[in-house]
Formats: sequence, C-alpha cells, structure tokens
Amino acid sequence: MATRVVQLGVLLALGTLMATVASASFLVSTQGILNDPNGIFEQSFTYNPLTDGGILTIQTYGYGGSANALPGGRNAAGNIIVAGGFDPIITLFAGPAGGGGARVAFNDDGTCGVGHGTTDAGICFDSTLVFTNLAAGTYTVALSAFSNFPGATETSAFTGGGNFNGRTNAFAVDAIATPEPMTSLLMGTGLLGLGYFARRRRSQQ
Repeated sequence: MATRVVQLGVLLALGTLMATVASASFLVSTQGILNDPNGIFEQSFTYNPLTDGGILTIQTYGYGGSANALPGGRNAAGNIIVAGGFDPIITLFAGPAGGGGARVAFNDDGTCGVGHGTTDAGICFDSTLVFTNLAAGTYTVALSAFSNFPGATETSAFTGGGNFNGRTNAFAVDAIATPEPMTSLLMGTGLLGLGYFARRRRSQQ
C-alpha cells in the first residue's frame, strides 16, 4: 500500500507539471536589435485568460541573459539569450500598436534572483510584469532602453532619454500565459485519474 501511495504522489506531481507545461501559451517570444537608444520596440498580441491561462508573465532577457532563467537557460522560443544587453523597460498597453490605448503597467527592474540579471553581480536590471486578473483583449508590449519611460497612452511620447551605457543593443522579451495553480492541480489530478484507471483495467484483464 505504501508503494502505491508513493507512486500516486509521484504521478500526481508529474501530472500537474505536465498539465502546466502543456497548457502554457506563448503569446510573444521575440529577440532583436534596438537600433536607436531612444527607439521603441512594440508587438501586439491577443490574450484570453479562459483559454490561454489566468497568469500572464512578461519577461525581458538580455541584461542578465537567459542562462540564469528557469527552466534551463532558454526563452519561450527555445533560444539561449546571451547576457550583456542594455537595461530594458517593459510596458503593457491596452489595444493594438498605434491604437493609443491606455498604459496598463510598466516595469524597470525585476526581482533579484534567477533569471533577472544575476550574471551582473546581482544587479537585477531585467524586467518582469505579472498579471493575474487581466481582462481578455488585444494588448501591446513595448520595450525601451533605460531611462526612456512610457507615457500614459501607447501613442504618448516616451520621456527621459534612453542609453545603452556601453552594453549591446540586443533585447529579448517573452509574454507567456499559464494556468493558475489550482487549475493546474485539477488538470494534473484528471491526468492522474485517467492513468490510474487505465492501469487498473489492464491489471484486471
């Protein structure tokens, strides 16, 4: 009985992990070059929390690279991003690019730790935005170089002036939607149940 409990626990954990990975939606996964320190990179995407997942994470790479990122030093597109890029600012606007939508949120620096610039002596200059209650719709992610901060709307001027500060002008940004933990748990439990009953039927034959 103890062995079966352990096996069920392992299967549940694996089922939860597989459900989370399988249901992640990669809405944006882009890398490029910002030719002008005062330039703005923009990319629009559509998001629906019911079908894509209730947690939306927007993450830049470049300053610290993806060698420190989980799970294994790659962005969502599967590319390794080399550290050394400029200090990025990311902004989320409502609506499509060029539509003048309102600014939803912006971030300059991320949290210290894995995936946030730890290759630069713990200076966390890669940026992160996380949303758990964002409405369905079209959005635009904008990326600029510090300290070129966004205005109140997507068509407002960015102010402050950007500077690469001797680093490269390469950037990378992901927008990934994942289910909330309870959703993943329920999906994992469902996978576990299907596997358990299939195995039980085979053992009874």
